[in-house]
Amino acid sequence: MTEQPEERRWAALSLASTIRHDGDGGVADDLDTLDGFRAWLAEAAPLLPGADTDAWEATEALRGEVRALRGAVRALFARGVRPG
Repeated sequence: MTEQPEERRWAALSLASTIRHDGDGGVADDLDTLDGFRAWLAEAAPLLPGADTDAWEATEALRGEVRALRGAVRALFARGVRPG
């Protein structure tokens, strides 16, 4: 069965939403710690059908790569809503 585009969109939105304003003038980053990253991986697993998320080891290296991917996803979203 082919993965539906909606599932990819939701996974990207979930990743992009892991950093946001905290309501007190600061930033809340769910991926700031390895424990936070592990929690997000567990929460996001159902959004990644076909991915063997149980085999993923939450390492600092992987966390860094996912944070870089998040930056790219957020930049694409920002470009998509840019005027003009």
